Amino acid sequence: MSGCGDDKEKQGIQPPDGVKQELSQFSLVQTRSGKTRWKLNANTATFLDSDRIKLVKTDLAIFDNNNKETLNVKGQQGEIDQRTNDIMIIGNVVGTYFSGGQFFAEEAYWSESREKIYTKPGVKVRILYEDTEIIGEELEADPKRETASLKNVQGITRAEERIIDEK
Repeated sequence: MSGCGDDKEKQGIQPPDGVKQELSQFSLVQTRSGKTRWKLNANTATFLDSDRIKLVKTDLAIFDNNNKETLNVKGQQGEIDQRTNDIMIIGNVVGTYFSGGQFFAEEAYWSESREKIYTKPGVKVRILYEDTEIIGEELEADPKRETASLKNVQGITRAEERIIDEK
């Protein structure tokens, strides 16, 4: 775990009750067998006594087995459970697949044990890919395979207008 920036304890300001430490320009990288699994950046991180880290301006990059970034998920706030390494991202969440698709929701979660991004029941999700828009609930996405599933789905596809030059 790494972080840099203003450390309020060094400035003589004691953090509020329940807060161990506050950092700015926070960065955390999760690896396994020498390979990067995910990298998380946030403008600020507040370490709580409950083994949770509250984040502001969250940016989560998820990598495949070849250390290639496959999905980037950004949101206004977040939280890490330090016991499980599960991550919650909330507030105008935008997920961008490097294959070109995007998803939009008010909240999304990273499950470390399942290695999947998901949303809870009832959370609306909009997926855009090329000329297709899909709206549904309960996203479950596998960033390594670049696949996603939804429940209660509505789909819209837009055929591009093509001009044929008949010379």
